[in-house]
Amino acid sequence: IKCCEAMTTINITREILHRQISDKRASGFQRFHHVTDPFIKRLGLEAELQGHTGCVNCLEWNEKGDLLASGSDDQHAIIWDPFKHKKLTTMHTGHAANIFSVKFLPHSGDRILITGAADTKVHVHDVTVKETIHMFSDHTNRVKRIATAPMWPNTFWSAAEDGIIRQYDLRENSKHSEVLIDLTEFCGQLVEAKCLAVNPRDNNYLAVGANGPFVRLYDIRMIHNYRKSLSQSTSAAVHSFCDRQKPIPDGAGQYYVAGHLPVKLLDYNNRLRVLVATYVTFSPDGTELLVNMGGEQVYLFDLTFKQSPYTFLLPKKHQSLPDMPNGKTANGVFNGIHFPSSHICFAGSKMQQRYPCVFQICFSFCHV
Repeated sequence: IKCCEAMTTINITREILHRQISDKRASGFQRFHHVTDPFIKRLGLEAELQGHTGCVNCLEWNEKGDLLASGSDDQHAIIWDPFKHKKLTTMHTGHAANIFSVKFLPHSGDRILITGAADTKVHVHDVTVKETIHMFSDHTNRVKRIATAPMWPNTFWSAAEDGIIRQYDLRENSKHSEVLIDLTEFCGQLVEAKCLAVNPRDNNYLAVGANGPFVRLYDIRMIHNYRKSLSQSTSAAVHSFCDRQKPIPDGAGQYYVAGHLPVKLLDYNNRLRVLVATYVTFSPDGTELLVNMGGEQVYLFDLTFKQSPYTFLLPKKHQSLPDMPNGKTANGVFNGIHFPSSHICFAGSKMQQRYPCVFQICFSFCHV
């Protein structure tokens, strides 16, 4: 197979063979063909899958990649064979409002499907018999995202606009879920959880996006161990009224943010411009976190590169410079001042007062 341009011929077959022989050739293949113009120019619409009667809000592949699930405003979920352009199963989910998230439960043989919707409900379905087998009503606002983890095939998580991340265990007889993270404890009652994702390499790490510029990364195992030890200690001793315990232990959460965003928030608010992390996902090896910052740009954070933060005090004359034109990046540049492309920390009590929810922050100039 050859892809040709005016000046270049690429022998893809030979490159693929070499990729299988050597790890070094494999990484080189990935870098060289990451963006290949001949391939991009061949991209086009193959087919439109017809079946829903409302807006399609969510899509999800199964583990093998041969089935596609979709959820819609019509409150139906559909399982497709996308390669044959064929609708396999259609079922009403029992939701009373728009479906925002749909997920296959890992290791269920593609039989169990989870949906979250604007009616604040989370439903679990057996698609082979088209029945809803579990219904959870713990959230008090719209459910925006469901996340699963291969390491825990009976467990999944939900993020909702009530600011709460809930954990579900289908082995339990209870019809209620556990509050894993309550963002309102740190950020006030107006915070809304918009998205979440589990690290595919280490399922103990959960990324959460909400309104505001920060993306949170939590250690689930650390939270559970802390609460277990807390329950044991409280059963052995009596605490005073003022002895209120922290809901999440120190070190269990990290915050990532593009370095130029926090100091621009006041200006954004004055212009009624809203920053919301609408989507988060990890790279396949779990070392990078991709974030879509609604109303701004898309950011890629390196989770493994640790560096001491820098602190900068900006002269007042640079505080009110105009924003960069649309379509241009602010990566590595803040208000016209060039900084090293590294982690940056803004010190001072004003930042701490404005963002009381931050207990470990990585201000990062990242890839845009």
